Amino acid sequence: MPDDSRCTFTEGSVTLPEGYSDRTVNVLLAGDDASPSLNISRDTLRPDETPADYITRQLETLSGSLKGWVLKGREAAQLGEERLPGECVSASYLRDGRRIWQRQAVFTPGEGRVLVFTLAQPHKLSSRDDALLQRVLASYRAPMETGQE
Repeated sequence: MPDDSRCTFTEGSVTLPEGYSDRTVNVLLAGDDASPSLNISRDTLRPDETPADYITRQLETLSGSLKGWVLKGREAAQLGEERLPGECVSASYLRDGRRIWQRQAVFTPGEGRVLVFTLAQPHKLSSRDDALLQRVLASYRAPMETGQE
């Protein structure tokens, strides 16, 4: 089980103050303007909320707050070697008058935690972009249990 009292990141970790939770976002960039960005964000389910309910709630929020929001579809997804089940959402929206296409894969690895992997760019996603997201999802490894590192 991961240590919930610490926030771990590439450069190290810090102790979380009492009552705080980790809501960090990792932004992965290729360093060019042609490749999509990849974000990994964290959230928590509300009490008695299912993963499907969480996604529906988030989609309702996005549709009301993002100009030109268009939901393209929802489909099953898997994370890592353990093939943790989740859901992939395809959508687009307008940002500064420009359409942004994105695919979000949402997973609940346990204890009410939510992991959201977002691939986005300012042009339609290609099969190459889909393959990139699938490689990232397949490469996921859960943290080692405390004491096994």
